[in-house]
Amino acid sequence: MNSSNEDSTIQFVDLINCDREPIHIPGSIQPHGVLFVLQEPDLKILRVSSNTLSFLGVPPESLLNQSLSKLLDPYAFDSLKQSLSQLELENVNPLKLSLKLENKSLLCNGIAHRSQELLILELEHSLTPEVLSFLDLYHLVRTSASSIQKAKTLEELCQTAVKEIRKLTGMDRVMIYKFDPQGHGTIVAEDKPDTLSPFLGLRYPASDVPKQARRLYLENWIRLIADVNYQPVEIIPTTAHLYDQSLDLSFSVLRSVSPLHIQYLKNMGVGASMSISLIVEQKLWGLIACHHYSPKQIAYEVRTACEFLGQVMSSQIPYLEANEDQDYKLYLKSIQNKLIEYVFAENNFENNFTDGLLKHQPNLLNLAQANGAAIWFNGDCKVIGNTPEREEIQALVEWLAQTMSQNVFQTNSLPLLYPQAETFKEVASGLLAIAISANQYILWFRPEVIHTVNWAGNPNKPVEIDEDGTERLSPRGSFELWQETVQLTSQPWKPCEVEAVDELRTALVGIVLRQANELAKLNQALRQSEAEQRHKAMQLEQALQELQHTQVRLIQSAKMSSLGQLVAGIAHEINNPINFIYGNLTHADTYINNLLKLLHLYQQELATPGSELQKELEATNVEFVREDLPKLLQSMQAGASRIRDIVYSLRNFSRLDEAKLKSVDIHEGLDSTLLILSNRLKARLGFPEIQVVKEYSYLPLIECYASELNQVFMALLTNAIDALEERHRQHTLDEIAAKPSKITIRTSVVSSDRQSVTDKKVLIQIIDNGMGIAEDIQPKIFDPIFSTKSGDKRLRGMSLAISHQIVEKHQGQITCISSLGKGAEFRVELPI
Repeated sequence: MNSSNEDSTIQFVDLINCDREPIHIPGSIQPHGVLFVLQEPDLKILRVSSNTLSFLGVPPESLLNQSLSKLLDPYAFDSLKQSLSQLELENVNPLKLSLKLENKSLLCNGIAHRSQELLILELEHSLTPEVLSFLDLYHLVRTSASSIQKAKTLEELCQTAVKEIRKLTGMDRVMIYKFDPQGHGTIVAEDKPDTLSPFLGLRYPASDVPKQARRLYLENWIRLIADVNYQPVEIIPTTAHLYDQSLDLSFSVLRSVSPLHIQYLKNMGVGASMSISLIVEQKLWGLIACHHYSPKQIAYEVRTACEFLGQVMSSQIPYLEANEDQDYKLYLKSIQNKLIEYVFAENNFENNFTDGLLKHQPNLLNLAQANGAAIWFNGDCKVIGNTPEREEIQALVEWLAQTMSQNVFQTNSLPLLYPQAETFKEVASGLLAIAISANQYILWFRPEVIHTVNWAGNPNKPVEIDEDGTERLSPRGSFELWQETVQLTSQPWKPCEVEAVDELRTALVGIVLRQANELAKLNQALRQSEAEQRHKAMQLEQALQELQHTQVRLIQSAKMSSLGQLVAGIAHEINNPINFIYGNLTHADTYINNLLKLLHLYQQELATPGSELQKELEATNVEFVREDLPKLLQSMQAGASRIRDIVYSLRNFSRLDEAKLKSVDIHEGLDSTLLILSNRLKARLGFPEIQVVKEYSYLPLIECYASELNQVFMALLTNAIDALEERHRQHTLDEIAAKPSKITIRTSVVSSDRQSVTDKKVLIQIIDNGMGIAEDIQPKIFDPIFSTKSGDKRLRGMSLAISHQIVEKHQGQITCISSLGKGAEFRVELPI
């Protein structure tokens, strides 16, 4: 029968239900033996197969909850318990047991194992005396094992094994069934009578051996089905009273078989079957499949011998596989060495990495017998031979980055894994790839090769429709040759080719690591040099900061000294004259009041003044003078009093005589500073009045340098006034009237908990609703160098830098909180 991928019209479904069939817990056994579920150490029978009447002549119900000693004499029972005391029961199997029944004595092979904390004992009739003596069996096994070990090639090994197994078992047909990476199996060796049709070379789909069956083949080296037409024997009770779970029969030699597999064997015309696992590197490499076309029981000892031969063969397989294509492997090794030599030829790794692999003979194509190759190096793509387009390679690399879980990726059917590859199947149906590092890949491509696969029947299990319309899967009913045309695949990559590119990857990674090591050493030297330069820079920076602080202190000292001397001198020069003027104005006020009273008396006496006196009175406006002169004197007295207050404030501000710490009233210093600045707070031409809001709390006296602290208040209040005057220039009078310019001075006592020690501080907040200070400038406003370079009038000069130094000198802290358009708040914290 011929078929193509595209024109199949039969309805198929996925065999997922086969993969979920719980074949390890069938609840029944094959009838050529009996099974006991025992509780140790007294070997009480908890469950038993329901065929004990036919096998032993004892009803199964009568055995439940009885000791196994019911079937054995005391000596045999004690011997059994002693054998079962070992942890590894494989070493004592088979247990030769002679059962004492009512009418006869029965010799059995006992096979024991533990499952779910229970002991499972299976009994089979002992067949060895009727077939082979122990000595004959030993010589036969030794001869078979020797023949297997002498095989020089994998093909010879497989053919020798099937002949020896068939000779040992007497089965009609013995085959070796090898799995490929997709799980499909191919018959690679066969021994049979000439009368049987050959299966050699036929392929079987992966679905013929479901996943759970493969797992059991890994756990059990051998599996016998003595009669495919057997009736399953139930284990009673069906649910254990002590263990409310299904009985796991994974290691049972009598375990019943999946109905699907039984039907599969019947469809093939098989009467009995035995399978021997071939396990290489803990993976199921294949199976030795033995078919007999009538029921056939095989003695436990013979099965054990077959298991041993399977293990011998499994140990030989990797050795012979490694020896296959030895000349080709040496050829690939020589190419690999040449490529590494080319890569080492130059010093520039990024250039010689690609040039060395592509621009010489041999090149990358020869290493894997590929038709095309590509190197993807950090986004740069270089190709040789027949390859996909660059954009297609880039998408493929991105897919590999998400897909590759190992160092090497290989497939001979890329479109089945990466559907986009179907557009370039003619050049890249096969892909072999290695990852050097992140975003660095080498890829080999092989073109599509359309070929024919000979299947043992249609590999797809059809859906059968039951009478009630239910769909169910059924094993294939025909195993005649069925050919399939396979597309979207390339020639497979040989293991030695995969190994060769992996070794190339290791060598290239070594080069990368070596260069990385050299770069690391260079970077270390650079880091060390950089660290030294950083250390020197830090030293210079510290020296610069010390110079800046010294400069600030010198400027502060000079300014304070000059300011103090100037203020003190002015206050001294003005104080005496002002006091003299203020005192004389008091006397003048008295004199003028007396003269005005006298003038008023003269007016009363001279009711009718002479013409000349009347003329003078009119010219002088005596009434106005009498009313205005006292007001004028009061105004002059108020002005002299204000000047005297200002002089007092200047003296209080300078405090030249207070070079040491002294307890002062913070509010007094703030008020003195406001008095000095009062003229700038009043309304002037084009500048509305600046409101001052005092929110004073009770403050204790503070130990401080009063003159220096007053300088801080002067700087901060001047800064606030400058900000508000700038606001006046940028807003209309109506806008300012709607939201008047305001300075808020707030004082309070605050506490801060640090390491369980409570520190009380005085907090002075000077808040304005001016234009604000940009956030990126705020960290720099106390830097003397930045301040002197700033174009902002509020931040010119060194007043803020000096203020910062003064507050730090008092072990305090000065900070600024501001954002553009929302004003600024300066906070001064001083310890009490």
